[in-house]
Amino acid sequence: MLGFIIALAAGAATPKIEDFAARPLARALGQKIEVFDDELPVISFMIAMLGAAILSAIFSNGSAVGVILGGILGVFAVRLVRFAQQLIEGSASSD
Repeated sequence: MLGFIIALAAGAATPKIEDFAARPLARALGQKIEVFDDELPVISFMIAMLGAAILSAIFSNGSAVGVILGGILGVFAVRLVRFAQQLIEGSASSD
């Protein structure tokens, strides 16, 4: 369960990782491998999941499926919360 929570936090932090980790990595790779701007979110997610996997391994907690599921839910957390709020508001106003 801890691995899931770590990955959830890492997934939610993915947009923040882009500026301080993904861009410098893309610049470093840019001399050998061409990295496009629309690939930066994927690189950010990759860095976040690598960090979550390492922390999960250090704490010996969490399966690969839990870490991946937590990361995916973390990336879409803001949208999922907004969707849930719209559902709640919609059901409250129809009563």
